[in-house]
Amino acid sequence: MMTQEQMIRNFCVMNDGEIDFFLGAGASVQSGIPTGGGFVWNFKREIYCTENNISNQLYQDLKLPSTQAVLQDYFDSKGDCPILYSAKEYSYYFEKCYSTNIARKRFIESIVNNKRPSLGYLCMADLMLNSKIKNVWTTNFDGLLESAIHSLSPTFSYNLCSSANENSISMLNDDYPLICKLHGDYRYDALQNTSEELQKIEDKIQSYYYSKLLGKGLIVTGYSGNDESIMSFFENHIHEPDFLSKGLFWAVHKEGCVSQRVENLISQAKAVGKDADIFECDGFDAFLLGIYRNVNLHNSLIEDRWKDFSNNKRNLTFNASNIDCFIKLNAYMAEEYPKCNVFETDICSWKELKACISDNNIIAALYSQKIYCFANVDEIKAIFKQHVKSEIKFEPVPERILYKNHSVYTGMIYQLIKNYMIHKGMVEYRKNKYFDPQTEKYDSGYRIYEAVEIALSYIDNKYYMNLLPTVHVLKTSGQELDKNIYQFQINKIMSKTYNRQYNEKLRLWENKIRTSKKMLFGYDTFCIEFKTPAVSCGGQKRQDDWYELPAWTYSEPKMCFSEDDVHKQTINQLKGLNKYGPIDCSYMKDGAVRSPIKLAVLAPKEKMPTILGHLNELNNHKATTAKDIYISNYEGFDSIFRRSLIIPVMGNKDICIGYTEETILSNTASKFLEFLKRGIDYFSNRVTDFNVLVIYIPRSFSRFREAKEISADFNLHDAIKLYATDKGVKVQFIEERSINTKDPCKVLWGLSTSIYAKASGTLWHPEAVDSTSAYVGISYAQSSNGVCIGCSQLFDSTGTGIRMLLRKIDNPHFYGKRNPYMGQDAAREMMIALREQYYRSNPTADLKRIVIHKTTPFMREEIIGITQAFEGLDNVELIQIQEYSAWRAIKFGTQASHTADGFPVKRGMAIQLSADSFLLWTHGCIRHPEIDAVKNYYKGGRGIPSPLLIKRYYGKSSGDVLAQEILMLTKMNWNSGDSLYKVLPVTLDFAKVLSRMSKQNEAIYNKAYDFRYFM
Repeated sequence: MMTQEQMIRNFCVMNDGEIDFFLGAGASVQSGIPTGGGFVWNFKREIYCTENNISNQLYQDLKLPSTQAVLQDYFDSKGDCPILYSAKEYSYYFEKCYSTNIARKRFIESIVNNKRPSLGYLCMADLMLNSKIKNVWTTNFDGLLESAIHSLSPTFSYNLCSSANENSISMLNDDYPLICKLHGDYRYDALQNTSEELQKIEDKIQSYYYSKLLGKGLIVTGYSGNDESIMSFFENHIHEPDFLSKGLFWAVHKEGCVSQRVENLISQAKAVGKDADIFECDGFDAFLLGIYRNVNLHNSLIEDRWKDFSNNKRNLTFNASNIDCFIKLNAYMAEEYPKCNVFETDICSWKELKACISDNNIIAALYSQKIYCFANVDEIKAIFKQHVKSEIKFEPVPERILYKNHSVYTGMIYQLIKNYMIHKGMVEYRKNKYFDPQTEKYDSGYRIYEAVEIALSYIDNKYYMNLLPTVHVLKTSGQELDKNIYQFQINKIMSKTYNRQYNEKLRLWENKIRTSKKMLFGYDTFCIEFKTPAVSCGGQKRQDDWYELPAWTYSEPKMCFSEDDVHKQTINQLKGLNKYGPIDCSYMKDGAVRSPIKLAVLAPKEKMPTILGHLNELNNHKATTAKDIYISNYEGFDSIFRRSLIIPVMGNKDICIGYTEETILSNTASKFLEFLKRGIDYFSNRVTDFNVLVIYIPRSFSRFREAKEISADFNLHDAIKLYATDKGVKVQFIEERSINTKDPCKVLWGLSTSIYAKASGTLWHPEAVDSTSAYVGISYAQSSNGVCIGCSQLFDSTGTGIRMLLRKIDNPHFYGKRNPYMGQDAAREMMIALREQYYRSNPTADLKRIVIHKTTPFMREEIIGITQAFEGLDNVELIQIQEYSAWRAIKFGTQASHTADGFPVKRGMAIQLSADSFLLWTHGCIRHPEIDAVKNYYKGGRGIPSPLLIKRYYGKSSGDVLAQEILMLTKMNWNSGDSLYKVLPVTLDFAKVLSRMSKQNEAIYNKAYDFRYFM
């Protein structure tokens, strides 16, 4: 088998127009048009659902083995349907689904109309514009190639041939390139879809086709070879010396295979001395882009489309409700900042710079062979001497430096602040963290000091300084604590520092820092002043000199529990499940019997009664005793989910497997891992007997959880999940500590929702759903041996997880020292793979908008690669969501006062910082009767909440849409069904899990897996 790279090299050295292309449906997948196989599964779903009065939402993901099994079993039971993957399936099911010609034509129109060409079509169009490709033959009905040509060169002339103009074929000008539609054009022709229609190509077209392939070569891509008319045409002529005399080359996708008939055709071509081979291909887009690049073409309309910021990156706009209270931020703004003395230098490193400055009390930074200094000219000359290589200029720092993350100039401002803080008697104990030794007190055997962290940011041509009050803890002897103990003590104290107390601490530090009512930090004449009072939002009776940022509030997202009954909605997911059942109940007709969920168990024999007893509790009622008022009574699995749960009994030795605990304890972690893998192998042969495998881990096995003897990154849970995923087994781990809990009701909710989702159940959907959007989360991981992995997760328009994908990044780029990111090619390849998975999971989906979340900045190379991969979509949103930021907000009443409120800010508050960034509180206070009629609900009840820092790098949706989507996605993590929301949207919450998993030896790269295996 030839490689894609070999095929590209071979094609590129051929003369212009010597090799034609033949395109099948697979070429259009990236543009949102299904393959023949995708159409077949869609037809099966439509027929099955209408005949059984079931919503097709129940089987939305057509790539799931469970979905395909249900559909295929139904048609196999009829006895007169084509066998699975038969060449007859397409025409048979198309005619069964839509029995009239006009209905079939309208269906094709609905799929093909308004689709835009992907990157591969643009590259092919440019190759035609430059005469490298002369003729393209296709069985596709779409106009993607014509659209691509028009977008690059609206006046370019070419021949278009189909049955609509077959009588004019002889009049076509052979000097022009040709596109020939062998099965018709959806805009003009009677389309060929049924068995009878696919038996033949129009005689005149066939004759023309034959004449054009004499003395030519042909590359076939995206085509399975299932059309009798096409395949018999090849077979009838392949023995002729002049027919395809320059070769026949057939592309097969890396995840696919060719039919025996195609293999036979290639063998026949070889047998008569022709160059012929099958080559493995990464997909149509990747293949055509490879050719485009190797021919050394450059078309700015292809390569620079991402730069169209006027259309593709717009300023954020907000139109939500204004906040109804006064909010004080922990931020202080400076509109002006000191200029620097700047000169060129021969100093090349920071080490040299520090050596040159030595003990001199000046502040300087090195950037791009220039030194920026807070020092006067005489000092500079005296200190740097011969290292001054130009005139010393007193000038402002360029914007490009100020906006740079970790800007050297910002570092200089930090140094100004440090000098000032030390002068005021503070002690720096960590970078940009200070404590006041005058506040020492003793508590519980520790010395505790009031402390503050200072953070700077340059936003919208202004500097902001954030003060984050905290504490510093030492042993009574003055020595530092162990890292974990230190953090525990800080968390213990700050978790009890609520909204009102936090305001008092912030005022304390304001007073410590101010001199003569000013927050002024300076060295000589180099000074920066941060205005007081603090930046604020909203409220009545504001004074004119108070600097304000705009703020809005969003309602708590409602979740839906019925596909068609709008009254079955609530913000409280657990109450919704108790009252209405999961949303997939509404996909079935009333009275329909739903198949039970069956569990299998793998556990020590000695603990089997314990785990089975715990699992049986899932079928019982349990009243809540939780402090968390969100937790409702657990009413029993069948009552909640309207579907029974079958727990195995100890006597069932097929799916209830016990082993001796003592034997395992005498083994190494490696042997235990191999033992569990053998267990997975056993259950993988019985996957039709159960839905979810429960693996019980007692406390006695704790040493196996993170056994470093296996690898530095080893995690038992992750390794087994990955191994089981590859074997098609969904696993639920249960640890002994979750059985012996003070809050059994919460545990039962979490376990039941997880099991239900893993068994392909759908729990709820958000109220407002844009069916044309999809969501992606990207994260990166670096294993202890230096392997860099890109992790991505794909979610549909409802926030339901579809696929997980891990890819090794061969040549990772790094932002700073530790933050990897993908180069242009890696980003494009990963996103192309996800886009294809989206279309293959739901072939008829109308995807117009993709939203990509990442915790780190989107770099230029990533933006280019991602936008290329999603060529043809209306909107690509690239959103950085930073979980940890220095911003905090303190809530007051309707106006500013001396005393803050007792409760923190509301969840759903957004504050705009700039044209492309805003803060969003996904954690905060909620007041809603569906949680409690009287009380405020503050999840966890610890300290004050911190916001997410959102920055848009690309896209054109409003800030309202982005904020509401993020809030919605915080409620879509079904692995945490016992929680009203998570701080991070599910796109990134799962990214953390996947990043950790990706470091295991069992990690599976470059293969997309059902999201539910990783829950």
